[in-house]
Amino acid sequence: MIVINGDKAIFGRVLAFSAKKLQDGEDVVVVNAEKTVISGNPVKIVARYYAKRGITNKGNPEHAPKYPLRPDLFLKYILRGMLPKKKASGKKAREKFKAFLGMPKEFEGKAQKFYKTSDDLSISFISLGEVCKKLGWKHSE
Repeated sequence: MIVINGDKAIFGRVLAFSAKKLQDGEDVVVVNAEKTVISGNPVKIVARYYAKRGITNKGNPEHAPKYPLRPDLFLKYILRGMLPKKKASGKKAREKFKAFLGMPKEFEGKAQKFYKTSDDLSISFISLGEVCKKLGWKHSE
């Protein structure tokens, strides 16, 4: 089992690494999911995801895509696009992925820092928790 600490880890790199390990058959756990960062202009990042949430189906709005607001579910949603969709291996891989808000007691000593963090970035970034709050996630401290 691979346990990744999402604190300051780059969102896309964490998910790409996780997708690769899941396809190899390993279990992957991401803790501190809300602290992963997305690189780029924060205003444009929020606007992009806000626009995706506004997509509706004219014929039946119930058939519009549903985007999660919680950061742990948001990670799972984006990871789903990186795995095979029509094969049983993709479903098995998705079942082996877990993401948590904060640090659960069972993973406190096991979580490893990710090799590329926001400290290495020369451009601006925003945390996934901040993106989700701006999209409407009601987080209680």
